[in-house]
Amino acid sequence: MSRRVLSCIFAAALSAGCVCLPFGGNPNAGPATRPSPMGHGLREHRAVFHVHCHLSHDSEGTVEEIAAAARSLGIDTVILTDHYEPGNIARAPRGVIEGVLFLPGVEVRGAGGSVLAFPLQEDFAKGLSHEARLVELSRQGAVNVLGHVEEIEDWSLGPYAAFEVYNLHAEFKAASAWGIAWRFAFLPADAFFESSVRIPSANLATWDRELARGRRLAALAGHDAHQNVKVLGVTLGTYAELFRLFSNHVLAKERTVEAIAEGVRAGRTFFSFDFLGDATGFAVSYGSQGAPADGRAILGDDAPWRPEHTLDVLVPSGRGGGVAVRVLRDGVPCLETDARGLSAPLPGPGVYRVEVHAGGRLWIVGSPMYIKG
Repeated sequence: MSRRVLSCIFAAALSAGCVCLPFGGNPNAGPATRPSPMGHGLREHRAVFHVHCHLSHDSEGTVEEIAAAARSLGIDTVILTDHYEPGNIARAPRGVIEGVLFLPGVEVRGAGGSVLAFPLQEDFAKGLSHEARLVELSRQGAVNVLGHVEEIEDWSLGPYAAFEVYNLHAEFKAASAWGIAWRFAFLPADAFFESSVRIPSANLATWDRELARGRRLAALAGHDAHQNVKVLGVTLGTYAELFRLFSNHVLAKERTVEAIAEGVRAGRTFFSFDFLGDATGFAVSYGSQGAPADGRAILGDDAPWRPEHTLDVLVPSGRGGGVAVRVLRDGVPCLETDARGLSAPLPGPGVYRVEVHAGGRLWIVGSPMYIKG
């Protein structure tokens, strides 16, 4: 949504007696970098993805501001995806800065949507065709992510390793301007942004379709954070306000640029809407009953189907109230429980993924497992 539109909304809210002050970003999840119950020597890192800083033409946000916002919320990794200009990669932050790991990346338009690629090692020519850019990004070993998927027109290109299942900017583009204005008028900042989050049903269906085509696509949620909307001298949608809404959990053995990128590439990810509860400790595995965690397949893995093997789901206790666990096979629900755990055999081979809903809202989305016949 453009700055002009948001400014008009803000003005309308003020004229309606707005009580919303743009001070938010209160923590609602625990610190990152903990051992994962999925085993295999993996640790669970909380990352924000699709973040823009001053290297993008439409943001003035500093690396220090991004690091401070992430650190205050227990987030240990930031994946930057700045709009590309030659020289950006050489200038981009890389590695641990003020306690937060930064991965340099880009957002480039193509096929109607975007390609979000990280980490990059060097700059490249700006005038490349979309096909040539994909070749160059792959040459550099980048993780290519399908972004702004609601706008993609050509699904034939690749390679891609992940899918932006959720994008916060797309929410505001699709929402009613008057609805935004009314909610902004009467809700404090954190509640306003929370009320803007909806289940991305169309994106989930498109993701399932592409998985059914044989693509291996990890799940990511994009903040599309710019911290660039200023009204009456006040910033609306700060990094902290947006980062607190959700985060990506990446399983990796260490917190380095290479290990985090490999965790995403391998499909060892899930994302959670943290304002609904802390999802740290979520686990999905498949294998023999009673087998140790290291002996079972987890998110992103291939595994042979066996009638005696079980899919086991562990839902963390970071959410009060009821939850619903839903297992989907090739995009179709096949198992469901309102318990905080599930252990059940699978009906046959397929692409399996797990969602957890809380209070009727989507809370956790896990990357797929690929169960073979």
